[in-house]
Amino acid sequence: MKLGKTSRSRGQSRPHLWKAGPDPVEHKKYLVWLQQRNQAQWREETWEIPFAVWRELWQEHWPLRGRRSGDYCMSRLDWSLPWTLDNVAVISRNEHSRLQHAAMQAGWRSIAQKRSRAQRGLDT
Repeated sequence: MKLGKTSRSRGQSRPHLWKAGPDPVEHKKYLVWLQQRNQAQWREETWEIPFAVWRELWQEHWPLRGRRSGDYCMSRLDWSLPWTLDNVAVISRNEHSRLQHAAMQAGWRSIAQKRSRAQRGLDT
């Protein structure tokens, strides 16, 4: 017998078990929060934004969130500091790109970028 989902739950949504409640929009928000928190942890960045606070931060911008240049994303104001409510803002991706470019020009690199460059032999 394979481990994993049982035949009763295979392919079926189980909103009664969701941590954010049975609302699909809240569930999606919770999954996005988990992804952002996990990405920060993978990049070895401290994440101190609980889901309830994150949800309030995104409340008015949620429908405008996305991957295109005019969409919104969450960015740290000072990239050397952890992800905290005082150090994040929801800004347009255009603005985030400008900030990121300026930081790169100043020599800033995330731990993940340093790790990647070291693996490729670009940093010593």
